[in-house]
Amino acid sequence: MSMTPEEIANGLKERFGEKILETVLDTHDPYCLVEPQALADVALFCRDELGFNYLRCLSGVDYMDKKKTTDDLGVVYHLGAIPDASHLFCLKVRLSRENPVVPTVARIWPTADWHEREAWDLVGIVFEGHPNLTRILCAEDWEGHALRKDYTSPDTYHGIKNNVV
Repeated sequence: MSMTPEEIANGLKERFGEKILETVLDTHDPYCLVEPQALADVALFCRDELGFNYLRCLSGVDYMDKKKTTDDLGVVYHLGAIPDASHLFCLKVRLSRENPVVPTVARIWPTADWHEREAWDLVGIVFEGHPNLTRILCAEDWEGHALRKDYTSPDTYHGIKNNVV
């Protein structure tokens, strides 16, 4: 069921209209930027109607730049299909740093479970409806989200000096 990126983007725009905020196809990983609250519906459509039965990767992103012209967070979803390895596409959402909430896709693609936990743990993105949104890499009592660009590492943790250079 391999489709071109243009066909995928057109199918998404036809079905979801203004909830598809942007389309970028002339890149290594073609994508559509999706309104965050529409993400679960778009993901379900991608799985059931466009044949994306596999979530290859989900990554939390901190888009803050050095001049702080943006401080958005985001999530990138790399979609694929088994057995058609050429059927690929990405979905992206941009979220405010103050309220980085997006619906979970763990019920759509079970693979998302641990990926979402990692994105929450390290970047602070809340996946609404996730069945077990708990830390997966940092200690349960760790404060903050270590991959945020504005994160300040503590001097000590439980009395142990943090030797960050």
